[in-house]
Amino acid sequence: MMRRFSALSLLVAALALVAACQAAQSVDPTAPPRPSTAAVATQGASTRDTRTLDPFLAPTPSSTPVPPTATPVPPTDTPVPPTPTPVPPTATPTPSPAVSWLSNTTLLGAYGRAFGVAPILGRLGMYDNIGEMAADMNKFAEEIRAVNDGKKVLTEIHLIYALAMPCQANDECLLYLEALDSNLVEHYIKPAQQRGWLVVLDTQLGRSDPVTQINRMIEKGYLKYDNVEVALDPEFHVVHGHLTPGIPVGTITAQQVNDAQALLDAYVQKEHLAHKKILIVHQFGDKMVNDGVPYMIQNKTDVRVYPNVDLAIVADGFGGPDSKISKYDKMTDSTVYPFIRFRGIKLFPPNPYEHAGHYDQPMLTFRQVWGLDPTPGKLRATVPPDVVIMN
Repeated sequence: MMRRFSALSLLVAALALVAACQAAQSVDPTAPPRPSTAAVATQGASTRDTRTLDPFLAPTPSSTPVPPTATPVPPTDTPVPPTPTPVPPTATPTPSPAVSWLSNTTLLGAYGRAFGVAPILGRLGMYDNIGEMAADMNKFAEEIRAVNDGKKVLTEIHLIYALAMPCQANDECLLYLEALDSNLVEHYIKPAQQRGWLVVLDTQLGRSDPVTQINRMIEKGYLKYDNVEVALDPEFHVVHGHLTPGIPVGTITAQQVNDAQALLDAYVQKEHLAHKKILIVHQFGDKMVNDGVPYMIQNKTDVRVYPNVDLAIVADGFGGPDSKISKYDKMTDSTVYPFIRFRGIKLFPPNPYEHAGHYDQPMLTFRQVWGLDPTPGKLRATVPPDVVIMN
């Protein structure tokens, strides 16, 4: 049954095809030709292909080829430079701490106004030049080396930089050394530096004060030299209402000493100096001595220590061996004055230019100064000095 229906179906389809062909041949020849299926497809009249019109024909490929989709090429990456290894910044070198000139050293000075000037004021004026000073000071240095336990002996030129004068009107009552020599750097500071010596600029204060005096030295450019130090002489600090320096004996306060140290301490740091500044304070009147002389450092127990300053209290004044050693011990007693680290003594050899007897009679020997021998009164120096100044 199934075959018969299939053959019949084929016969019907063949007859339909023949009829269609005959109909086509009978069309009016004057009629315009019908467009082909391909043309219809090409013109877009129909989107169907020939398979829709004639199921017995093989499929006809589309007349418009479709180009294959291109494989996208990824864009070339912009090369990223490698991250450089960071270079650490160069460290700013930390300046080395300032060291002390007085470490394992005895400072030996010659005191006076200047070379060849006013020898009555001190031994320095007896020398015409630094060479003469060196020859004389070498003799003292040899004696000191015999008693100071092998410490180095360092020479210093101790200049009276600001000399106290009778007061006039509202002046400072001071005559500065530049009035005699305008070139202290070339004539004192640099020659001393070449020999490895120090220069101490000593101010007798007059109506001025320690900070003002030190600022003046800074402004003049002296303290930028590592070998230049400072000394204060309170004896000639003018007492309010008086006109003559030293009459009565002048004084300064502990606060003024501290202010002077603070200024020097800051200056050493600012200038990155290799050495601490030495600040010498002369003194022969003291509470512990209490012999009627004003206490030349008022409230002395309030004096402080500063890291970049070596403060040295120097026992000044002439006299006999017993008096000098007694005062030296009392004024530099660190159990009473805990700030004291460095101490000194001033010696007054006979001066041919001085006829009033203002010298030590007799002068202490260096063995007595170092406590190795007693004085006539059986006194011995308790602690050896760090500073010896020959007047």
